[in-house]
Amino acid sequence: MRSTFLGLETARRALVAQQRALEVVGHNIANAGTQGYVRREPVLAATPGYVVETGAGFKRPGTVGTGVEMVRIKRVFDGFVESRIRQAGVSLGFWEGKSDALSQVEAVFGEPSDTGLADALTEFFAAWDELSKRPESIAVRTALVEQAKTLASYFNNELSGLRELARDLDEGIATRVDEINSLAREIAAQNKEIVRITAIGNDPADLKDARDVAIERLSRLINISAFETQDGSVVVQVGSAELVRGDAASELRFESGTLPGEALDPGATELGSQIVWANDGSPVEATGGEVGGLLQARNADVTGYYKDVEQLVTTLADEVNQLHKDGYGIDDALTPTHGIDFFVYDAGRRTLSVNPDLDPDAGGDVAKVAAAAQPGLVGDGSVALAIAGLEDALTMGGDKVSFGGFYQQIVADVGTCARQAAHMAQVHDATLQQYTNNKDSISGVSIDEEMVNLMRYQRAYEAAARLTTAIDEMLDTLINGTGIVGR
Repeated sequence: MRSTFLGLETARRALVAQQRALEVVGHNIANAGTQGYVRREPVLAATPGYVVETGAGFKRPGTVGTGVEMVRIKRVFDGFVESRIRQAGVSLGFWEGKSDALSQVEAVFGEPSDTGLADALTEFFAAWDELSKRPESIAVRTALVEQAKTLASYFNNELSGLRELARDLDEGIATRVDEINSLAREIAAQNKEIVRITAIGNDPADLKDARDVAIERLSRLINISAFETQDGSVVVQVGSAELVRGDAASELRFESGTLPGEALDPGATELGSQIVWANDGSPVEATGGEVGGLLQARNADVTGYYKDVEQLVTTLADEVNQLHKDGYGIDDALTPTHGIDFFVYDAGRRTLSVNPDLDPDAGGDVAKVAAAAQPGLVGDGSVALAIAGLEDALTMGGDKVSFGGFYQQIVADVGTCARQAAHMAQVHDATLQQYTNNKDSISGVSIDEEMVNLMRYQRAYEAAARLTTAIDEMLDTLINGTGIVGR
């Protein structure tokens, strides 16, 4: 009789265990498309058996099983693969951020182009060459001034474009810093809840999935490392400092630096944009992720290209002005032109323009353009020829390259760096995809596999139900049929 009741208990346990296993399979199937979901696996184990004793104190050989129970629900997770995914995310975020910034630098330069600054620079020197051949022509002089104004507008557009790009990058970095702070608070809150649930003996698997998604997104934004402590919480570090520990999250703050071309107070030092810890203002080691890539592009690339273009502008203006001041225009005896600049560079506004005295649109006179080496020589174009010769003069890069060559070096460097950043982003994206595929093969939900498990647990449940029916029939025979004779 006792063994019969124990058989019922065994069947009941089997029903409960297989039902819970079916619930786990159903949860997996339901979350097959959920981002960051880690497959669950029911862990079943036989319950302790017992030794049957007879009334005379003898024991039967062996033990009698008591069934099965679900001891836990396993989260199929590989911490090493997850760590590699985060590291790959840091690298991918860095190169994606830098690639995006450099592609915008390329858009500012707009080269190669038939209507870009390089072409305008060539046309500018060609206009001086034409003036050297026809110094008496007002039409040629007017064309020269207009071409010079076009060149100046190209220079100004590139300088202002790079300055605005630096400002846009600052805004983009600040937005990402806000997202980092939000994710840090989210992870800290998840840590708190995970520790609480773990302490009462439950498994907060879904919360851990959500936390892993947040950490993975964080790794795309900034260089982090993360490790889990004994209580189930995760510590997140940026460099050597802690961003999250337990339920406490530190906060980052963005500090914008000096914009390219920004006027500084006397004695002030040009500063780059940076990320600091909000509590003490110390610098954050932001060397990776989108923030790291954008910071490097903003502080090194954009600022560096701005300084290169500005150097080209100021040197061009100085060289042209130096020759122009030594020359003379038409009717210099009536309208003195000797000693005036051709270009005016506003160091405060960082803009280049043609001297208003030479620009008809500003009330000036093109006759004042100095083409002759001596006053009164209307047909002399020697100064104009000397200025035209600046096109091939080695005036840039330590007197090693011409104006056009220097500008081509800038454009080529932008293109090379942009292509390198895009290539590196593709490389690290492929690496991340490989690790992600590895994770999916371990932790991802396979509908085919789950359907096999579904059938397996369903058949086991049906067998346990059949066992219950069989034992019930045995009990009915034992209770209602024993001792009845003659039927």
